[in-house]
Amino acid sequence: MVLFALTIFLSAALLFLVQPMLAKHLLPYFGGGAAVWTACMLFFQTMLLAGYLYAHVICRYLSPLQQRTVHGLLMLLAVMVLSLMVQPDIVAFTTAGPLSGIILFLLLTAGLPYLVLSATGPLLQHWFSGRYIGRSPYRLYALSNIGSLGGLLAYAFILEPWLTLATQRQVWLGGYVIFTLCCLVLALTQLPRLSPAYRAQAVRLGQGMVVHWLLLSASGVVLLLAVTQQLTQNVPPVPFLWVVPLTLYLLSYIIVFNKPGWYQGAIWRYLFALSLAFALMLFYLGGSIDLWSKLVLYLVILFSGCMLCHGELARLKPLPEFLTGFYLILAAGGALGSTAVNLVAPQVFSHYWEFLFVLVLIALLLQWRQPPQPNWHTPLWLLGIGLFAVTAAALQWQFGQHNVYSSRNFYGSLVVRDLQINGQVQRQLIDGTTSHGAQYLDAALAPQAQSYYRQGTGAALALQHFVPASLTRSSSQLQQRHIGLVGLGSGALAAYGTAQHNMVFYEINPAVIKVANDYFSYLASSAAQIDIVQGDARLTLAEQLRHGSQQFDVLVLDAFSSDSIPQHLLTVEAMQLYWQHLQSDGVMAVHVSNNYLDLTGLLRNQAAQLGKQALFIATPAVGVNPAAQWVLITSNRRFSQQAAIQNAVRPWPGALQSEVSWTDQRSNLLQVLK
Repeated sequence: MVLFALTIFLSAALLFLVQPMLAKHLLPYFGGGAAVWTACMLFFQTMLLAGYLYAHVICRYLSPLQQRTVHGLLMLLAVMVLSLMVQPDIVAFTTAGPLSGIILFLLLTAGLPYLVLSATGPLLQHWFSGRYIGRSPYRLYALSNIGSLGGLLAYAFILEPWLTLATQRQVWLGGYVIFTLCCLVLALTQLPRLSPAYRAQAVRLGQGMVVHWLLLSASGVVLLLAVTQQLTQNVPPVPFLWVVPLTLYLLSYIIVFNKPGWYQGAIWRYLFALSLAFALMLFYLGGSIDLWSKLVLYLVILFSGCMLCHGELARLKPLPEFLTGFYLILAAGGALGSTAVNLVAPQVFSHYWEFLFVLVLIALLLQWRQPPQPNWHTPLWLLGIGLFAVTAAALQWQFGQHNVYSSRNFYGSLVVRDLQINGQVQRQLIDGTTSHGAQYLDAALAPQAQSYYRQGTGAALALQHFVPASLTRSSSQLQQRHIGLVGLGSGALAAYGTAQHNMVFYEINPAVIKVANDYFSYLASSAAQIDIVQGDARLTLAEQLRHGSQQFDVLVLDAFSSDSIPQHLLTVEAMQLYWQHLQSDGVMAVHVSNNYLDLTGLLRNQAAQLGKQALFIATPAVGVNPAAQWVLITSNRRFSQQAAIQNAVRPWPGALQSEVSWTDQRSNLLQVLK
């Protein structure tokens, strides 16, 4: 009994340790966005389905002795391929599309070990049912979810903050070897006590019940991924923010399968109904809500929805002899939900509509296969669903009537809208929930950069007032400027380009390039020579360095997606790469305007480590133009001592904290939260 429990707990913990660990490892290579995590979830849910299918097939058709032989060989084979996880080479996979590259990398490096771990839960529960006749294996299912929760929390609070990625992989590999030994001991000592004729039974239920299980499982996963997407639009998609929603998702499974009495459907229905109002408020007015309130409300929505989905699954679960088939259907639902979010939704929706759609689906599923209810209950519930849908449609019309373009892809959602401002039409680019550039359509005003890039902001000062540190350059070199810009947005900074400027934009999102060219005129009207390089800026710059430094005079870093920043662009190693591409007297301008993060301390420390001077440029809001904050980093005193620069410098917003630093191996988001 103890060995069953220990092995299941360990396998579940390893399953959920490896998910954020590998996703964090992949972030820098695929843009650092929230979609990296949802793509990983698609792989993990699909492999979970494969593992459950494997477990169901061998339990259904093989004798215990045959099961032991097959599973033992598969475990040994998985141990043999573990070396692929020690020093995984990711760069080769980045040439494919981001989604296919992520899936292929995970399949080749972790596919077989993950399959074995996935199969362990249902396989051992089946063996337990044959070994201890009459005892429910569903307590072991709850224990596996506790192990999963333990693995997640261990990663978020122990492994990620304190260990490098390389050490994390070594810890996980050691745990996997221990797990394999436990499985082998269990197979040798417990399986011989099973009846040779003991088999799993096929699920003989109506198609309606199977579809109900499938949709309940899929809805829980869609809600999990949709909430995670919403949270990480404005905060970097770090493992900590993946772990919190996933923790509540698992906790709901633990509660309903271990303590079924705690699932009181009426109470959770009321909370879920209240959550529908929260969802509309967050979806349409989330930009005006502070981070912590937003986090709490999203988690209430997630937990109430998951308690209902998983509570219904627990209420409708079959007898133990059908458990592998039941788990197979749950895994199929998880894979279906991940597929819907990763493959279907980006093709069908131009925004993250699955968040609202899945709430409606859950509400409808709650009316299926329910115990007898009062006559008024169903009409009232359906009326509430209809009211939610009508309100969402009305809000969408109100907020979307000025949209002229919208799109969504792996990297996020974009909206272009035209608004009347002081009698003039201003076109705005919205990435997620945040403005990433604006331009007046009037011909006289169109050439003037707006928003965070207007006259007097840090980027404008760097581009307009850069001067070499000495006069050793030739007369032509003194006038010429080679400028790199990480992040394109609307292309507003091209407005500062002159005939002597060569401006190279690095942009990972092809949709942004399309919008900047088709809906804004900054690029077309610039006097500078404009080049746009599509791809992750850090990977591209690293590749370019192999052929020589770009020798930029100014490098502008403005690679936000909504209010979220790709962490891999702000590590010490990234800064060292940038300065290898800058002239020794160059200037780096970093955009730090953010509703939720204070990046100034991080950049001050990194500048100090590089022996550079950091200047804080804060431009107050004027009319519709928001407050803009930039950090300029340079060792060029001739540039920084100019009156225009000195007049714009402001005191740092906080005291210097020397411990705030990010590296490729270790970064802590909590250090920079406001």
